[in-house]
Amino acid sequence: MKTNAEDLFETLLKDKNLGLSIGNDEALEYERISFGIPQLDNITNGGIPKKRFTLIYGGWSSGKSYLCTKLCESVQKENGTVLWVDTEQSWDSEWMTKCGLDTNKVLLKVPENAEDAYNTMAAGMEKGVDIVVLDSVAGLIPSEILKQKDMFSYSPMAWQSRSWNQALIRLLPLLRNGSALVVINQVRGSMGPVAAIETMPGGKGQQFFAHGVLETRRGEYIKDNKNKRLGFNIITSLQKDKFGGTRWEQVEIPFRVEGGIDVTETYLREALDLGLITKSGAWYTSDFFGDETIQGFDNLRLVAAANPESMEKIVSAIQTRD
Repeated sequence: MKTNAEDLFETLLKDKNLGLSIGNDEALEYERISFGIPQLDNITNGGIPKKRFTLIYGGWSSGKSYLCTKLCESVQKENGTVLWVDTEQSWDSEWMTKCGLDTNKVLLKVPENAEDAYNTMAAGMEKGVDIVVLDSVAGLIPSEILKQKDMFSYSPMAWQSRSWNQALIRLLPLLRNGSALVVINQVRGSMGPVAAIETMPGGKGQQFFAHGVLETRRGEYIKDNKNKRLGFNIITSLQKDKFGGTRWEQVEIPFRVEGGIDVTETYLREALDLGLITKSGAWYTSDFFGDETIQGFDNLRLVAAANPESMEKIVSAIQTRD
């Protein structure tokens, strides 16, 4: 015999005017886009989701745009469609190619104003392109500002925040078509009541709208044995998560300007943290590499690259520990 609750459930579900669905409806499921970087895929539970809005913010030259190129690269490997909206006018085809993108298959928009950017993003999301990247919120300038004769002195209160939040209200419903919306933002310093605090262009509303928030910071420089700078560590942390990420600790990703992210190195670093590889001074040892004692981390990378079977065992051990 059905209870009143069961009758009510079925009655409401069958009402086509309401358009209700059950909580485990397949239409509510979503795919993920991998970073192709084990540590980031780990803290995000497999990458950033489609049908969701992900915000990536941080200081200047801290790896924000680079991480987005890795997401786009993953999309392209699956024959997906990439739409990149460049409000900063910073797109560089040569650099993007170096980062792994096939620029011949990137839909690029350099908008004239904020409304132009919003319309482009909306058009792509309505068609369900796989990933829409906005680089960045800081470059969104409404036409109202640009059309002023003296636009350098015209500055109504919270003009960028109002424009961006109104746009998000209209863009988020379009996520149901299957796109991943990935937005890059910068940080600004302002004086708080006790100490300096960091804020973001576009106001606080975007942090509430976002399903996931990742913060990037520049870590220590990576140098060779002659103290020449080769790159730096990208320190990334998951600040907000509504898509199943379970690891909240920050991770350090080694980025080299000439070589990008060395996935092998990310595993070696994690193996060191877990005690699978032992360091004593400048020397490294591990049962996975037999009785060999290896001098210097660069040589450790070379040995790992030359022993793929040993690396597979290390990766397997790391995944078991995780």
